[in-house]
Amino acid sequence: MNLIAKLLGWVMYVIYKVIPSYGIAIILFTIVVKLLTLPNTYKMQVNSARQGLLAPKLEKLRKSFANNPQRFQEEQNKLYQEEGINQTAGCLGSILTMVLLLGVYQVVMRPLTFVLRLVPDQITEAKDLLVNWLETQNITEKYINGRPELIILKYAKTNPEVFSSMSGFTDKLSGFNNNFLGFDLAGVPSLHPENGWSFTAIMLVLLPVLATIAQLVMTVITQAHSKKTNPAAAQQMGGMNLMLYLSPLMTLWIGMSVPAGMSFYWLVNSVISLIVQLLLYKYLSGERLVKINEREKQKQIAKGPTWMQRMMEQSAQMQAEQNGTGAAGTGNRTRYADGDDGMSRKERAEYEKTLIEAARKRAALKYGDDVPAEQSSDQD
Repeated sequence: MNLIAKLLGWVMYVIYKVIPSYGIAIILFTIVVKLLTLPNTYKMQVNSARQGLLAPKLEKLRKSFANNPQRFQEEQNKLYQEEGINQTAGCLGSILTMVLLLGVYQVVMRPLTFVLRLVPDQITEAKDLLVNWLETQNITEKYINGRPELIILKYAKTNPEVFSSMSGFTDKLSGFNNNFLGFDLAGVPSLHPENGWSFTAIMLVLLPVLATIAQLVMTVITQAHSKKTNPAAAQQMGGMNLMLYLSPLMTLWIGMSVPAGMSFYWLVNSVISLIVQLLLYKYLSGERLVKINEREKQKQIAKGPTWMQRMMEQSAQMQAEQNGTGAAGTGNRTRYADGDDGMSRKERAEYEKTLIEAARKRAALKYGDDVPAEQSSDQD
């Protein structure tokens, strides 16, 4: 995670060096991150749109195997494999989004490290000086350990004498332009501001609210589109739909306890993401989607089954062998049950082991893997 933060911090540093405005730097930084993740966003959206095309076929399977969920799952997997649909395509995107979010959080919380490029020893020395000064002044700063760089930045501008023993330190920090449209992006929102409800205090509280509204709007639009293009899948989400609507409330809760720069990033990111999403909705429609679907289908089929599809198919084969149906569905294997086969526990275990090894061999031969070696069966 620290590596991601360093990479994103370097991007922020370069942008800030070109345009020394923290607010504008965050906007441009968000655009750069969105461009870097655009290929993955496109793949996720293409996969989602292609699944929408399969909605009628999936609904037919669901009705056909309404009383047999396991069979429906197997048939659904076969359909996805025939159509070249990667069921795990969205997982990588979700993980990437979370990793980037944690990286951005580090950049926003540590501007002295990532934007001003101060070394750890300087930050440690400045923190020690500030802690000693706060003790002598009987001032309590409850966030001095949780977000030291932001607290140091605050006092470097309001009480520069605290760091007088550090040559050039306050000059460098005072030149950091962390204001945007008249309010401090390094400030933390409060419902009880120390200096009353000034413009800055109002904006600090308003930013998390705006970020929450932007995310809520995006959720409503994406859910409406999902219900329109793939109603069965949207209905299958069940309780997950509620979580999608609760997620923006988490943004509000977190935004009220972190620097405004984080909420500002969320707001800008949501607006840009919504624009990108609407453009992709328009692009991936009609005849164009049909052509893209056919192209992606051929590409995915050429690659062969995904890891998840292979695991599910192998599991189904093993289950079929254990049930005595066999790969060809002949159903002529003997099914031994406890107490009615006259076999010892060891003999029954050996029989089941043989079935599993046979299933593994067939899967290995089918996918071109190495055939697993015979395992010794003479142990008790």
